[in-house]
Order: sequence, then structure tokens, then C-alpha cells
Amino acid sequence: MTEREQRLRAAVETARHQVRRDGDAALPALVEALHRWCAPLLGDPARAAELDAALAECVSAARQLVRDRPEYLPALAAALYRQSLTLGHRGERARALPPAREALAHYRELADDDLRTFGPPAAAALENLANQLAGTGARTETVEVAREAVALRRRLAARHPGPERDLELASALADLGIALGEAGRHREAVDIAHEAVAGYRAAGGGRGPDRVAYWAALLSLVEELEHTGRHHEQDRILAELADTRRQAARQTPELIAHLDAALRARGYRIGPDGRPRREARDASDGSRPGAARGGSDLPQTGAAQEQQHRAAPDAVREKPLRIAELARHGHARAERGDPAGAVTAFRQALALARQLPAADVRTRPTLAAVLHDLGLALGRDGRPAEAIGVLEESVRLHRAELAERGAPVAPLLAESLDTLGSRLAALGRHRAALAATREAVQLQEPVADRTGGARENRELARMLNNLSIRYADRRRHRAARDASRRSVARYRSLPFAGPEHLTGLVHALTNLALREARLRNTGPVAPLIREAVELIHLPRGYQRAQLADSLHWLAWYLGRHGDPATADVAAAAEARLRR
Repeated sequence: MTEREQRLRAAVETARHQVRRDGDAALPALVEALHRWCAPLLGDPARAAELDAALAECVSAARQLVRDRPEYLPALAAALYRQSLTLGHRGERARALPPAREALAHYRELADDDLRTFGPPAAAALENLANQLAGTGARTETVEVAREAVALRRRLAARHPGPERDLELASALADLGIALGEAGRHREAVDIAHEAVAGYRAAGGGRGPDRVAYWAALLSLVEELEHTGRHHEQDRILAELADTRRQAARQTPELIAHLDAALRARGYRIGPDGRPRREARDASDGSRPGAARGGSDLPQTGAAQEQQHRAAPDAVREKPLRIAELARHGHARAERGDPAGAVTAFRQALALARQLPAADVRTRPTLAAVLHDLGLALGRDGRPAEAIGVLEESVRLHRAELAERGAPVAPLLAESLDTLGSRLAALGRHRAALAATREAVQLQEPVADRTGGARENRELARMLNNLSIRYADRRRHRAARDASRRSVARYRSLPFAGPEHLTGLVHALTNLALREARLRNTGPVAPLIREAVELIHLPRGYQRAQLADSLHWLAWYLGRHGDPATADVAAAAEARLRR
């Protein structure tokens, strides 16, 4: 048991003691302590019984609390929802149904009073119930519940528009399309699957953390087009899948295994030209589902294939998609300035990733990616010591992938090393931090030069700026200045592309000004500061405090070296950043 788990367990015991001493007045603390205690148990199959007991106690305590204090109904709904999800992930669908139904009933009641706050969890409860019903073979009710989830997601997207709501609607539509297809209602499923794919495309075509969900929606559409005999359109979607697969091989190769596994589960393989091809079937199986009856809405697959398709959701669709969903939620929390919420989401994703079978080609790259995201979030939450072991594991896994798969994995290993370097530096381990960041640059630079891509070069520029800081921490000021010059040169060579690029350039310019000043090379300092100040327009959370500190020192430096005008410019920019 880790030190953190010991603290969480001790908090539960303390809360139990307070309930025995103070009665129901202490129940809120017990519910909260049990909720936190369940998190580390989720990823350990050997502790399933312990997790079940904790979940049941949490539900019981919340139920008792709500009897006299109805304002705690959200806590009961959340406990029931988590209990149902946990049972469902273990394949215990029948046991998962009662808490799923009760959680939904509570969330419906809450959403009637406050749709903005409780509409999203009500929709998630509907989607959870649909998943549990699908696992028991209740296809008609699955369709009804999934359709209600889509209707609620539409309301939420219309009332509170935004990219997160649009992606949630696309995901709900994809689930409904699958439910309709499994119920043999393929003509309806095609229309819904088309709408799901269109939703993902409108939200960026799966270029972000939702890429795996987008692929799943495309694959579901391919299946429904095949069932209804629309082969020309099916071939077009397969060509699109091939294109997105090639893009991912350059940008996020760790996700390729997800797509290839999903294709294999549906009877496809990747041909020499990179396009998915249908595997050869037995002669008795027919050329395509639906072909013998001119695209009938009745299922045409054989019994063995149908059994494989019903067994596939947990292994192929549900768990990887849930991991991707949690990762997307973690990134959204981080962007909203909630690193603690991001840590919680990534820990849940990690617990699921550790449950993927070791023989599955998706397991190692998925685990490495989630570990990196968790390490990044822990650092931003002010917990660098906890991040070190997490990031070191990510680096080990990426190294193993690099040894097997070569160049496509290099940027992923570079990113994990760069993040590890930052966390080591935060703990004062500057020698190890420099080694990690220097290796990151050595891996990323050939990638940027070979591809010429803006994304790869922007990553290299960011890593070079970090390398400059690592050298400065070791008082190697000339090496720091040289790395900083290379960083600024890379940023300047690229087109502007959103706040991340602008933030990186501003920090690189200011950092270079500091490095030149440290070497008493005063001439370039004022032009660099003026260039940086003209570009400053940073949202909250974009390292504003660090930039303000740098400008404060530079203002003092310029005042001492006979440039009061630029010193005033730097001081004014510092003041704006600190407001």
C-alpha cells in the first residue's frame, strides 16, 4: 500500500469514528472519504472485493445522509453511478443495472431543477444504463435509453454550446447507432452513424484526444453501410480511415494499435497500400452482410461472427473509448485551470489502462500516454515528487516501444523525457533534469528536420527553451544562451498558430533576453524585450507569474545599464501580468 493509500484509508477510519461519535452529522465527511478511497482501488483486480465493499458503504452512507438532508442527493447519485460503472467494467451487467437505474432516477430529478449543472451527469447516467442493458441483450430498451441520451445531449448542446458539448453529442449519437445496428435496425443506424461522424468532423475530425472515438464512429458507419448494401460509400469511408491512419502514424502513433485492433475485430486487415481490406470469409458466409437480401435490415452475419461482435465491446470499444473519454476530460480540466480535477481523471484512465491485457498491442502505448498525462497534471498541481515515478514509467514504456517500432515513437519518448526533466528540476535534481531534457531535444530535432512539420518544430522550439533553462540551472550560461537562440529561431521560422505558439515565443524571447543579460551582452536585451512585450496576450494559467518575474528582473537590469525607457516598458508589462 502506497503512502497516499495509507492516508486515504486513515481518513476513512477517522470519518467512521466521527460518525460513531457524532452520528449523522459526520456522514458528509465519511461519504467524501469513501469516494476518495475508491479511486486507488479501481485499477487493482486483486482488490475487487475491497472495492465492492467501499462502494457499497459509500452508497449506504449517502442514502442515510439524504433521508434528512436532501441537498446531498447529488452525492448519492454519484456513488450509485460509480458503483454501476465499476460492476459493468467487470462484466457484471445484471448487478450493474439496479444502481444504474437508481442513479438515473436521481439525476433526472436533479436535472429537472438545474439542467446546466445536472444535465451532463444525467446524460452520462443514461449512456451508462444503455451500456449495461446492451450487455444483457436487452436491445429494445437499450435503443430507447440511448435515444433519450441523444435527446438530452441535443438540449445541452443547444442551451450551452461549446466543443465539449458537441463531442458529447457525437459520442451519444455513435452509441445510439451501435444500439440500432445491434437491434437489426440498420437503415436507422446508418443515418444516426452519419450524424455522429459529421459531429466529430465538425469538432475537428478527431485530431484531438477524441481521435479513437472518431475512428470507432467511422467503423460503426462502415458496418452499417455494409449491412445496407451501400458499398461505394463504404469504400469511401474506408479510404478516409486509411488517410487518418497515415496522419496518426506521423502525429500520435501510439493510437494506431487501437485502430488496427478495432479493424481486426470487425474482419479487416491493413493492406500494403495502407487501406483496410476485408479478410477472406468462408464460402458459406456470403460476400457481404446484407448482400443476399439486397441490403435487408435483418442481421446477416453468422452465429460465430455475431457472438464475436457481441463480445467485442468491452475489449475493443468500451474500455479504450472510456480511457480516451477520461483523458479528454482530464485535458479539459487542465485547460480550465483545475489540475486536481485533471489528476483525478487521468488516475481513473490509468486504472483502466492497467486492466488492458498484456498481450494486446494497444496496452503499452496507451499506458505510456496516460502515464505521461498524469505526470504532467501532477506537476501542474504542485506535486512534482509524485510525478517522477509516473513519468519514469512512461519513459521506460516509450523506450521499449521505440526499440520495437522505431522512428514514429521518438516524439512520444521526447515529450515524456522533456516533462520528466521539468519535474526533476522542480525538485532541485538539476543534473538529472538536464540529462532528460537534452535527450528529449536529441530525439525531437531529427523528427522536426525530417518532417518539416509546424507541430514537430514547435515542440522542438519549446524543448530547446526548456533546455536553456536546464543549462542555466547548472550555471552553464553560454550553453543556455545558445539553446535559447535556437529556440527563438525555430519559433520565428513558424507561422503563428494560436495561443500555445504565442505563449512559447513570448517565453523564449524573454528567456533569451535573460541569457544575454547574464553574459553581460546588453545590446540584444532591449529589442528582445520590446518584441516580447508587443506579443504578450496570455490567458490565465499560461505561466504569467514566471513571465512577470522575468520582466521584473529585466526591468531592473535595463535600469542599471542605461535604458530606462525599455525598463519602463518591461515594468509596465509586469504590472499587467500581475493584475
